[in-house]
Amino acid sequence: MSDVNSRKRQRAESPEFQRRVSAASLSSIINPEPEPAVISSPTFHGNTNLSIDTRPHSPMRMEPNIFGARPAEDIVRIVADFMYTHMKDRTNIEIEGKLGRLIDKKTNLRISLPVVSETALADDKNLRFESNMTLQQHAMFNKLLNQRVDETRRPEFRGSRVEYKHTKEIDHFYKVNGTRVRVTTDKESGQVLSVITKNKIADLNIFSPRTKLDIRITINEERPMEMPDFETNKHILERHKDRLSYRQDLWSFDLTQVVSPEHEVGPVNPYATGPPKTAPAVTTHELELEVAKPEIWLNERAKVAANKQNNFHEITHTFLGNLRALAKRAI
Repeated sequence: MSDVNSRKRQRAESPEFQRRVSAASLSSIINPEPEPAVISSPTFHGNTNLSIDTRPHSPMRMEPNIFGARPAEDIVRIVADFMYTHMKDRTNIEIEGKLGRLIDKKTNLRISLPVVSETALADDKNLRFESNMTLQQHAMFNKLLNQRVDETRRPEFRGSRVEYKHTKEIDHFYKVNGTRVRVTTDKESGQVLSVITKNKIADLNIFSPRTKLDIRITINEERPMEMPDFETNKHILERHKDRLSYRQDLWSFDLTQVVSPEHEVGPVNPYATGPPKTAPAVTTHELELEVAKPEIWLNERAKVAANKQNNFHEITHTFLGNLRALAKRAI
């Protein structure tokens, strides 16, 4: 036995054995043996609840981009440029966004473009915008907006409330010295609410292929007019408007059913025989977002022109955001 132990001791002390041991130790440090993977399943003991780590994850810290500033969305910038260009320093301005469909005049169908996201159109001469929506869509928006009225009235709600108003009005249109004049009266009382002529300044059409409805943004100038002489002027068109208005901040969301009764069309030929040509009664359902306080937006535009701190882009972003949110909810 002593001879065996002596040989083991001599072997361990030999230089060759020491080199092998050192190499093996270094290898184990560089390439350690992997520990066997352990797959565990939750273990339940009677009614004991499983403990879950609910601590919030820390957000990833990243720069907006290599230049340090997040660029504005193209569609928002396009709308902002459109607004800035056409608002100018006008008075009696009307700004509204409409939901509807962009229709190809040749096919009479909604347009189809090779795009997959919202697109502002530069050329729309072969298109028309149809602001009419289906009765089902109209009813859905009515329900949705009524829900927002209720939600914003709850004690725990901390944002801007949505106020509701129901009006019924009648528009009569007259041609006075070549100018189209609109007289609006309250349907119940007959009180005259406004006498204006509307001049279109500009339109911007936005095709939205991922939603059922497209968007048209319109800037008009509404100029007050004198009341037409009813004895010498006969109205050429009549519209009955049953409107639900939802107000929040600068905005008025106007959900309207418009009925245009049957009426004569074209000039009356005194030598023609037979009954005059008439257009049939038409009922449409519309949803518009009108800027209820355009002077605030105009004031922010003036700050931009004066190179002062302003909220012009934020107002534009909210205006477009409201229209996009409505379009995305259309059935």
